[in-house]
Amino acid sequence: MVNVEKTSQSILKKFSPSELKDYEKRKIVFWYDRDKTAWDQEKQAPGEELEEIIQVLEEQAIKFHILDNNYFETKKLLEIKDPESNYLIYCPDKERVHEANWLFDIQLYSSRFENSRISDIKSEFEIDGHELDEFFTKYEKFFGNQKERVQPLKKLYQKDWREKEFILGMMAIFSKTQAPDFKQIVRDTMLKSLDEVENPIWENISKFGLEENFWELAEEDFGFSAKNPTLKKLFLSFLTTHMTRYSGVSLSGYDQYVNRKENECQIFLKHWMDSSRDSRRFEKYTRDILEENGQDLEKNLQSALDKRDVKTYLEAEAVETFDKALIVHILKSLNSPVDSTEEDFKNYLSWIDTRRTKHWFSEYENIYNALEHAVKLFQFAQEHYDNPKAADALDNIPSLYELFKAYAKTYYQIDYLYRKFYYYYDKEQEKDILKKSLRPQVEDLYTNKLLGRLLLKWSSLIDSKLDGQWKIELAESQKDFYKHHVNKILQKDDRNRVAVIISDALRYEAAAELFETINKDTWGIPELSYMAGVLPSYTKLGMASLLPHNALEYRGREIFVDGISSEGLENRNKILQSKYKDSLAFNYEDFMRYSREEARELIKGKRVLYIYHNKIDSTGDKQSSENSVFSAVEETILDVKKLVKHLSDTLNTTNIIITADHGFLYRRDDMENADKVDTSLFDKSRIIDTTKRFILSDQELSPENSLDNIHSFGMHYILGQDHTPLFAYVPKADLRFKLQGGGLNFVHGGASPQEIVIPVLTYNHRRNEKAIEKKGIKHGKVNVSVINDRRKITSSKFKVKIFQTEKVTDKMKPRTIKVSLWDIDGGQEKMVSDEKIIIANNESDEPEERQYNILLTLGNNLENKIYHLRLIDEDPAEIKDIALIPFELDLLIGDFDDF
Repeated sequence: MVNVEKTSQSILKKFSPSELKDYEKRKIVFWYDRDKTAWDQEKQAPGEELEEIIQVLEEQAIKFHILDNNYFETKKLLEIKDPESNYLIYCPDKERVHEANWLFDIQLYSSRFENSRISDIKSEFEIDGHELDEFFTKYEKFFGNQKERVQPLKKLYQKDWREKEFILGMMAIFSKTQAPDFKQIVRDTMLKSLDEVENPIWENISKFGLEENFWELAEEDFGFSAKNPTLKKLFLSFLTTHMTRYSGVSLSGYDQYVNRKENECQIFLKHWMDSSRDSRRFEKYTRDILEENGQDLEKNLQSALDKRDVKTYLEAEAVETFDKALIVHILKSLNSPVDSTEEDFKNYLSWIDTRRTKHWFSEYENIYNALEHAVKLFQFAQEHYDNPKAADALDNIPSLYELFKAYAKTYYQIDYLYRKFYYYYDKEQEKDILKKSLRPQVEDLYTNKLLGRLLLKWSSLIDSKLDGQWKIELAESQKDFYKHHVNKILQKDDRNRVAVIISDALRYEAAAELFETINKDTWGIPELSYMAGVLPSYTKLGMASLLPHNALEYRGREIFVDGISSEGLENRNKILQSKYKDSLAFNYEDFMRYSREEARELIKGKRVLYIYHNKIDSTGDKQSSENSVFSAVEETILDVKKLVKHLSDTLNTTNIIITADHGFLYRRDDMENADKVDTSLFDKSRIIDTTKRFILSDQELSPENSLDNIHSFGMHYILGQDHTPLFAYVPKADLRFKLQGGGLNFVHGGASPQEIVIPVLTYNHRRNEKAIEKKGIKHGKVNVSVINDRRKITSSKFKVKIFQTEKVTDKMKPRTIKVSLWDIDGGQEKMVSDEKIIIANNESDEPEERQYNILLTLGNNLENKIYHLRLIDEDPAEIKDIALIPFELDLLIGDFDDF
């Protein structure tokens, strides 16, 4: 059925004089009515509507001719018999292919009328000509739904589209991809499922006959070819292509899945892996494929990697097997650390550092971090204990003060590295790989070698130098803290406020990490020093000694400061205010609950603030939670940093001092009975206070009374000569008293450096970066620059050399950057290579050690012109582009991997 009026008008328009070209004296119009909309098939003659149209044409002197297998006759009519009349040539069939169409030459200078679904489709997209007729005929079904398919496709459509672009557009509609980009279409399709039966996108691709097109494009874009292609095989091909490229491993039975266009495969895979939205699905598919067929692929790959040098697969990242192989390699090497050289340790740390920028690092981050600190512990042992010169230096330290200083400068690192190892070990859920060999090695190294030798030397110096008097000559004492630090600030002027943060059991090594954290994350200038803690090194005495005082006094187990009990916040306020009336003490939790306005009002006019924080000691002192003490240390560092920033930024406090009442000893493994000191010599009724690490008593035991494993000290050093004589007894080294109750792993009260080297971390706030600049202090993030000799790219894989212009320091922070090549011409920015990540975190003074080399891979089909190397800071708070550097692409044919 045709609309006579509408059709007649459309045909007559074709014969309008305005439609005549310069070379035309008459008009010939062809109408191929393949759907026979105007043809009476029973009579095999024009239908009634067509007869009416013919009559309208005759009135306008337009002749009508039927083309029905009479091509020669028609050609003779138009070119010989009647070369002047206007003709509508009607054919009740589809147009023949050009080779079989005798009228094709005439059609080239004639016009076309269409009254079919194809003409409607072409009209929708404002397409002239007939180049796409066959395509629209083939995929007519797709264009049958305006709302769901045609209208969305029109939003993507560009006037220069041909068949390929339409196919990509149609697929993009099914996959709901924002642009007709095949790589993104593939990813969006795969995100639904690798099983075609369960994939609604693939169901539509198949339903509308686009499967063959999909696989043709997969071969064209990725070089993928398979007898019976599936989405799973395509995904597997991306993995195997990456494995082969970045490790050189060729796996038997999987060679068929190595795609020809490895550059395109790498770019596709890298963008998917790095997508915050889609990476989880990538990981699931990867694991599913590795687990198939009894983990055949993973076992083959693992077996191959076991035989290869780590450096050959260090850049591979598509599957987590590479991370597992690297971790196992380092663990095996550490089974006999004495065989590892300094160069080996440096390599292990460099490999771990390299993996930080790889996809699966976050999955194994705790294991990597535990490994890193274990390696550094072995490295420390080799440098400071196994090295004969360094070992002699420890053995020959002449005084307690020299060893005290050496601990604060160097040996504290054994406690730091041990703590960080266990912190990450405890965080890791799947810790069996560390539990089997590494954890026992770390425990043995720390307890029996590093800590053991240090404490034996320390105890021997106490025995030979102190003679029962607790005083480390030349070292500042904790009992003088207020006089040396708080009073000093108060005497400068009558305005400056000082805040003292006392974190219970914040030992020196943790304060050293806190120092680094504050240094990097604040405007102020921190300084870390130390003082000798009081003995016994426990909370009551440590807290009392940090308060201003003339005299300390024991009344039973309670300690009084100048006649006032030192227990409780109310009493400590009285003590502080008796020395300086504008003083105030808080508990950390209470102080942080105040609003900004409330806090400002509370401290208005106050010049001395004491803020008490207790997380480490409260966690470690309970047997049920003592093994969580290292997590408590991490939380404490964050808490105190938060408090420092709050005091300085919000409450205008420029002078802050962070210290502790005491430190602590901790070991993970249970104590042997030989590590416990018998207490039978002590009269229990005369003991005033005690823990596993000290006994405070009025009983004086002579050295003859089997005190081989105990140091004894008179308490008059802090209580004065007028006080009732009291004596402190502490086990030597890291031994514990054999007493009931409490835990044995976390202890304090003794005289080890871990317990009595008390941190004094001062922080002087600078309100902004200009104040720092005035002092000539560089600050911010380290800068980077590209140092390639040439700015020309002549290969599809090209090296970029990046230089970290200054070393990481206290105030110059590391910078993480993403590097890739971009096409920024024509207003539309497009990444044309894969993207690599660099962590510029080198602390070396040597410029050559601050260079980074990366290899970028170009996509295919790039024209030779100027592109831009883009360096982007990963921190969203920073300016996006660190550098945008033009590079000329000058590739010869054959440089791309698709030739």
